Amino acid sequence: MRKIRLVLSVALLLPLLAVSQAQAANAIVKYFSRLLDESRAEIEVGRLLEEQFIRELGEVIKPSDELSAKIKKIAENTSRPEVNYRVFVIDSDVADELVFPGGALFLTTGLLSASVEEFQLDFILSRNLMHMVLRHPMKLLKSEGLYAGLLNQLKLAPDYRDQTKIREMTRDYLRNQAKMDHKKADLQGILLLDSPEKGRKAAIALLQKFTGYIWPALPMDTGNLPGRIDALEKLKLPE
Repeated sequence: MRKIRLVLSVALLLPLLAVSQAQAANAIVKYFSRLLDESRAEIEVGRLLEEQFIRELGEVIKPSDELSAKIKKIAENTSRPEVNYRVFVIDSDVADELVFPGGALFLTTGLLSASVEEFQLDFILSRNLMHMVLRHPMKLLKSEGLYAGLLNQLKLAPDYRDQTKIREMTRDYLRNQAKMDHKKADLQGILLLDSPEKGRKAAIALLQKFTGYIWPALPMDTGNLPGRIDALEKLKLPE
């Protein structure tokens, strides 16, 4: 009788164990599926924003093969070297940098002209690269409530997408770029440089230059320049 009960117990437990193992396996599959979907979504959402931005600015934007090659080289030392990083240059005297999900970076000629010291251009590229590596643009889209709306547009065929909504969401995203974690991007970007100490000094000099004439006029749009300078000055680099 005991043997019969034992056999019945095992028979009843086996399906439950199989279900538990299947559920565990499904949970793992779902987890990695979400990661893959997130990466694909990042690329597609970024492309949607990028295309809208380029469409609005038109001929003042040009791709830079030289800067694209440079940022890809720096990216080899990050956790996301496989991303299709690319750099565009905007013909504008206003010093600015705009980073998009999925690997696109826009720099103005005004910013490039101001980056005259050694390592300053490398700092600009590396800090924006770290924004993308750390997925700061995606985090911003989600925190500002823009991500779901962009995904909804991507579900539609291109001819049926609401271009007005896409334009508004693109502008909202750009307006809120100062909310990204610029200090973290600065500090981790410095560590990617061939000479972090020289890069740190060059970065401080560059940000101090902008603080003099940008910060007083646009304190909310520049990612807290004084705070970023202070963090770089306190940064202790590995010897």
